[in-house]
Amino acid sequence: MKDDTERRPPETLGGDADFRVIMDHPAHLIRRSYQIFLCAFDEAMAGLPLSPVSWIIIATVRNFPSLSVTEVARRAAIDKASCGRTASALEKRGLLSIKKSDTDGREKLLDITPAGEELYGKAFIQVMKLKSLLLDGIDPEVQRQFLTSMAVFVHASRKNTRPSIPTARDADMD
Repeated sequence: MKDDTERRPPETLGGDADFRVIMDHPAHLIRRSYQIFLCAFDEAMAGLPLSPVSWIIIATVRNFPSLSVTEVARRAAIDKASCGRTASALEKRGLLSIKKSDTDGREKLLDITPAGEELYGKAFIQVMKLKSLLLDGIDPEVQRQFLTSMAVFVHASRKNTRPSIPTARDADMD
């Protein structure tokens, strides 16, 4: 079976209609949204030594102390291996402490250190700036609809998450 481009005369290929199909495609819009997020994150967190992944791990550990790496990964929606590597790097920087569980020596428990708590406090203020960078140009009702739609999308699409991300198979934040 020939594809559509082989059947159409060359003079009808391309143009605004074809381009809109690409530019309005959900995959493209999600990719562009991620680019916008990264740019805004870098601006909001300027001067703070945090990546998006290290921030969510610090925030999760700060708000849910003494959880295992697996549980932090689940709550943060990060694969366990990345969570473990990032937690180890944060420990080396003095921002997290990692200790073995008293009940299961294979399990590593994460806690925030005083230096991590200080960084969390600075970063939390910047996260509010990040929210403004991402949403301020949008009408408040459209913001609400956008955030609701994004939450619905993330919840409905979690089955499409890589199996290495524990929350993909679990209910959201029990």
